[in-house]
Amino acid sequence: MIPENSSQFMTLKEAARELRLSVSTLKRYIYAGQLRTHRTPGGRHRVRRADLAALMGAAPPSPVTETAALARPDAFAGEVVERVGRRLGRRLARLEMEVERLECSLDAILAALRRPAIPSPEAVPVASSPGGCQIKVLGPGCRACDRLTALVEEIARVLGIASKAVSRVKEIDQIAEYGPTPLPALVVNDQLVSAGRLPSRSRLTELLRRCLSN
Repeated sequence: MIPENSSQFMTLKEAARELRLSVSTLKRYIYAGQLRTHRTPGGRHRVRRADLAALMGAAPPSPVTETAALARPDAFAGEVVERVGRRLGRRLARLEMEVERLECSLDAILAALRRPAIPSPEAVPVASSPGGCQIKVLGPGCRACDRLTALVEEIARVLGIASKAVSRVKEIDQIAEYGPTPLPALVVNDQLVSAGRLPSRSRLTELLRRCLSN
């Protein structure tokens, strides 16, 4: 028999918390003979701290290590909160970028719809850059439009397309000339080839290679 309040012993609940297990799981160790228990005069089970430390593969915890053990759940919770915060931050950034894109698209579509319904003037041939390639990114200034521009310029350099063949159209009235177009949009040799999304690198490479072949 051991005293009810001996500091050398722990309740099953305290021992389970120390091991980060449920009480029922802890009892399996006891039933399997891996952890010995002792009884108080009242018949309650107690676990010797030294036996618990042996099961954990460590020396009996000193007051300092006990404090650190108690701090571990708080540290873990802080790490989880930090990870969730980073993930939510990235998602929020994507949502903000999408809102910007939709606002720009709405402005361009409304501008196109407000254009007077008059016969279009006879088309004037557009001067092509060397190699017969002309590339325009339609987008007034949202982050999605900026990303598309940067990606198009990067791929164009890799493919050997002259830098002056790539241009950015930011004026809403000029964008409206291509009709009610969601942004960002890509025009290759006066043909609208992509609108309303940021194409993948492989898709953009394919589109720009076609530009070279024309």
